Amino acid sequence: MEDNKNPGRPDDDRWLDDLLSDAEETDSPLTADEALDLEKIIQETLDEQRPPKPQPPTTGRFLDDEFRDTFGEGEELDQIFDDPTPPAEPSPAPNTAEKEEPVVEKGRPKRKSGYGLLGIPHLLATAVWLAIIVVIGVTIGRMAWLCASDVLAFGREPKTVTLTIEASDTIEDISSKLKEAGLIQYPGLFKIYSDLSNAMEDIKPGTYELNKLDPADPDAQLIVYDYMALVSAMSPHASAKKIVEDLRIPEGYTCAQIFQLLEEHNVCTAAELEAYAARGVLDDYWFLDGVHRGDKYCLEGYLFPNTYDFYENDEPERVLEKMLDAFDASFTDVMKQKLQALKGYDIRQVIIIASMIEKETANSLESFTVSSVIYNRLNNASKYPFLNIDATIVYALGGKTDLTAEDLKVDSPYNTYTNRGLPPGPISNPSQNSIAAALDPEDTDYYFYAFDPSKQAHHFSKTYEDHIDFLNKLKGDQ
Repeated sequence: MEDNKNPGRPDDDRWLDDLLSDAEETDSPLTADEALDLEKIIQETLDEQRPPKPQPPTTGRFLDDEFRDTFGEGEELDQIFDDPTPPAEPSPAPNTAEKEEPVVEKGRPKRKSGYGLLGIPHLLATAVWLAIIVVIGVTIGRMAWLCASDVLAFGREPKTVTLTIEASDTIEDISSKLKEAGLIQYPGLFKIYSDLSNAMEDIKPGTYELNKLDPADPDAQLIVYDYMALVSAMSPHASAKKIVEDLRIPEGYTCAQIFQLLEEHNVCTAAELEAYAARGVLDDYWFLDGVHRGDKYCLEGYLFPNTYDFYENDEPERVLEKMLDAFDASFTDVMKQKLQALKGYDIRQVIIIASMIEKETANSLESFTVSSVIYNRLNNASKYPFLNIDATIVYALGGKTDLTAEDLKVDSPYNTYTNRGLPPGPISNPSQNSIAAALDPEDTDYYFYAFDPSKQAHHFSKTYEDHIDFLNKLKGDQ
């Protein structure tokens, strides 16, 4: 049944009317406070059941990042969402005590169209990157070409080279030797190649002649060795030269004797050594100052007696310089100081004197005494103008030792019986002991000496009379 008292009221409010009607019909009406509390409860209940009032739209910037990520940030969207026109608001009262800080709006800086990193135009940046890429590519290509040219021997001049690999040589030593010989250009690159290919397992000590023409083949041509061929040429299966070990050059040997000894051991022929000694190019040795090249025995006195390792069919240059290097090493700093202190004599004259001491002494103990006799005569030329040394006659006669009175008259610049002072050159290759004796003679008054067979040593005399008496005594004892 419809309620006509309050048409149009919602059904949800009818419970209130029923509650009020019941209150009127009861015998105990509500007090004023109870009625007020009841009305508050009713009002709160009605407020909770009513829908919320719509809120006015907010003003300000549109900061929906998700929307921006979806639809982008065009100029039109920036105009619509970033810069809406806010409603006019009353201006706040000026505050002189505090100054408001400006509001900094957060957002991405606008990027100018056509510009890239650091504000460089895209076209220019592209050109710069292309130029860098081209330069890097050309550099890498050039390096690769240079390395390939050295490894594969492109453009290298063919030439015959003799290379000696010692047992103590490291890969760095071998690379340096190949560089000095002109067989490679980059020692570091050859070392890398050797490490990668284990070349040191193949390279063995020896003397190798590379690019040598085969005399049996008239059409043979020189070839250029690449890295692989170089390693192969220094391997055991290559034609390595046989080592002539511990070849002793005796003290006091002449150049002619040394050259003959080397030929007998198949090191070099005497003719090759003579030719190179006369005209070959040698290193610059300080002690060869004053030596006139051109004669086959012009290096007499400077081929140091020692024990050497050579190779069969060795190069005469290497053989001669090996002995000259030994001479240089044997001449110590102390000996150089004594040479400077020896007034009136140079290195050439000292070696001449040392060569005579070497041939005249019976043992090394009397070398310094024999040296004193030679210097005493040289320093008293007015009284003793001639040295009268038999060893110079032996040298002039080519090694003849059984001298006669006629031999002492031989016409030779090496005849110290007829020519005053020193001979023109050394007569042997002296030992270090003889050189030391020539640099530091004993202080004596001796001017003569003669060999005493009974003592296997020389007898020294101060006067000519004492010397003759000793010689007569030797004749009487015979």
